[in-house]
Amino acid sequence: MRNRNFSLHREKDTDVQVSNWKILGYALPSIGIFLILSAFLVDPYLAYWGTLFFAWWLVPIIIISYIVLFFKSLQKKGVLKQTVLCLSMINLILFLFLICVKMPAYNCDPIKMAKHYDRKTEQFDELITYAYSPSVTQNPHELKRLLRKAGCLSIDTSNPNYCDIEYKRPWDDAYSYRIYLRPMSADIYSTYLDKSEFIPHNDRMVMMFGGGVTGEIGFSYEQRQEYRKKYITD
Repeated sequence: MRNRNFSLHREKDTDVQVSNWKILGYALPSIGIFLILSAFLVDPYLAYWGTLFFAWWLVPIIIISYIVLFFKSLQKKGVLKQTVLCLSMINLILFLFLICVKMPAYNCDPIKMAKHYDRKTEQFDELITYAYSPSVTQNPHELKRLLRKAGCLSIDTSNPNYCDIEYKRPWDDAYSYRIYLRPMSADIYSTYLDKSEFIPHNDRMVMMFGGGVTGEIGFSYEQRQEYRKKYITD
């Protein structure tokens, strides 16, 4: 009788026929991690601040629940185990894509900025021309299309002499271009040389860096030296 009861208990514990609610309960932490990873893939900056201010307390709960239920699912059989393992594989792929592909794409330095501008000078000129035209208020969707075409995020045309175009925003740092509508004077050019947050590339374009999370107030000395070696010949 004891053996029979033990056998029945074991069969019940490993029965592949489980309720949909139990499957959902085991899958919820994996779904939560999937949503967090997806948010970081779409926009790491907004995902970081959104998680920090609105859901920081939820993240450790999700991670701990995921670890516990993942190892518990390994002891099960059938659809419950398959569901958790499948979702875990998807999350692993997303995580590897995030750290190996997406995050390196957000890294930036003066040389990358200069290369991007030189490669897309025509697209920048097209964007600026449209941004200062009366048509921009009639068709703002065209402005967004031109921003994507130039590989940038936003444009500020409040100054009549130049516009500021945001290129990349890794976390809370900002890499931007300041592009003059007409070539700047030698005096203005020299003022940019004295400030670490600016690197003039030519008589129309100045690269800008605004620090946040990293704590840097400008381009580092090493970055400025590397740029100088590549683009400036004395």
